Amino acid sequence: MDCVDFDALEEAARAKMPPASFAFCAAGADDEISVAESIAAWRALRLRPRVLRDVTAIDTSVTLLGDANPSPILVAPTGRHKLFHPEGEAATARGAAAAGVPYVMASYSNVPIENVAAERKKAPQWFQLYYWPEHKEVEALIDRLAAAGFSALVLTVDAPVSGWSPRAAREQHEPSPEIRNINMPGQPMARTAYHPDFAGRVVHPATWRELEWLVKRSPMPVLVKGVLRADDAAQCAECGARAVIVSNHGGRHLDTTVTTAAALPEIAAALAGKAEVYVDGGIRRGTDILKALALGARAVLIGRPVIWGLTVDGAAGVTAVLEHLRIELVRAMQLTGTASLAEATFDLLAPQQRV
Repeated sequence: MDCVDFDALEEAARAKMPPASFAFCAAGADDEISVAESIAAWRALRLRPRVLRDVTAIDTSVTLLGDANPSPILVAPTGRHKLFHPEGEAATARGAAAAGVPYVMASYSNVPIENVAAERKKAPQWFQLYYWPEHKEVEALIDRLAAAGFSALVLTVDAPVSGWSPRAAREQHEPSPEIRNINMPGQPMARTAYHPDFAGRVVHPATWRELEWLVKRSPMPVLVKGVLRADDAAQCAECGARAVIVSNHGGRHLDTTVTTAAALPEIAAALAGKAEVYVDGGIRRGTDILKALALGARAVLIGRPVIWGLTVDGAAGVTAVLEHLRIELVRAMQLTGTASLAEATFDLLAPQQRV
């Protein structure tokens, strides 16, 4: 697999996927403006390289939630991986582990938690949680995750109701007994969220009260994903969240949101010394990662490209995507005179780009 050009990789994945699977992966809400702008926003930022720095040794290591990691790259939570590869999330986890990258497993996964945990090796595994109305069901899942060695909970808060994607609505995949949301209550057959039956229904109700409860109940650190405002980010930290993930859900639920590149700086400033800040959405190059770090992120999460790699070459494809991004990050650091992530500071970006 040649993943140098992610556009080519996406087309190779599209050729292998059933049409409904590709529509589910690629879908954005409504006019898909946020999907396109999320990518364009990173590309529009301009770097100001430093020169005459010693870049013979580049250090990409970072501490996340107190644990050392070899790079600031994580696999973002994305659901229903058996739509893309027969092994589903087990292959994704294996590929992430081979690259030494933390894998954030999704609630809407098709492989049991324990099977994914078996692929861990030394790479951390976190779990993305949607809040359910019944506390006892959430508690049972938390206890399973702790027993399986997952080390953090990522609460998604930006999708209390599903958005609407005309693209995905036109290409519904047929529910199958072999592809289930197997870690959710009742193990329902996997269905797209972009279905008339779900329109307007509050599926994942959560408020500040539920976040406070989760922080107290979880034996693992809690992160909050889907934050685009500094005031919300600050309140997440006040409720006990250890980190916030700046995210617009890949543009999949609410169209025309602010891009994550634009939202990141004010959130990073608001949380300085209070909680860690990560970001996802539209990151396609090592230069994008460096720009995100310069704007205040501690790490980035990669979504769709991982699915493309999974589809094309299974676990090896996932590893190839992650390794390619790491290599690009190293090269970007060398060419900007940035020997370590601590040196990826605000002044690497042109002043008019410091949104």
